[in-house]
Amino acid sequence: MQQGLLPLGYTQSYELFDFVVANCNQMAFELFHAALQGATKDKFICIYGEPGCGKTHLFQGLAKNYNLAYNTANQALTTNLWDLVYGEQQVLILDDAHKVDDDVWWFHLYNLVKEQNKLLVIGATKPPSMWPVTLADWRSRLATFISVEMHSPDDETLKRVLEKIWKDKGIVVDNSILEYLARRIDRNFPAICQWAEKIDMLSAQQRRPITVSMLHHLFSA
Repeated sequence: MQQGLLPLGYTQSYELFDFVVANCNQMAFELFHAALQGATKDKFICIYGEPGCGKTHLFQGLAKNYNLAYNTANQALTTNLWDLVYGEQQVLILDDAHKVDDDVWWFHLYNLVKEQNKLLVIGATKPPSMWPVTLADWRSRLATFISVEMHSPDDETLKRVLEKIWKDKGIVVDNSILEYLARRIDRNFPAICQWAEKIDMLSAQQRRPITVSMLHHLFSA
């Protein structure tokens, strides 16, 4: 049974070098990266997946790496469209696009972006084909988006993320630790990071290395 997380005040890193590229996210990573480098003609991209799959980490990591602005769709909604599109930025990154259901706003944004030949990348929980769109013109524009799904971490990705977090802290853990946790913790990146931090703190408090026995007591409590 998965145990509830304790509030640790943990802040997840959104740096690109902390983003683990794996089967669950490789297609999204490569498409977004290629678009930013001008290696693809696609100008409208939607990266979708369940909360915690790593979309925000990918968006913010690439935004920092390429010196781009990261915004949620709600933040963009409060900005004048002309200011948003006609600025110096050649790339618009809008996360949580599914939280804005103003079809007219999206329709006008799309047309302005196309007119200026800029790149629009949006993040959402569902692909555009499943959005509850009522405006036919916006529906037709959505159909032009290249959509790629980011999946939740599988066991191997989960173990790689845990291993990286601890390796960055100079902590080496046995594979049995990773196997044990892969069978017990949630498949989303915030939960993985918080569990790593929680176990790290417990190890420091008890002044002993991380062991399966320690984890067994933790999960049995």
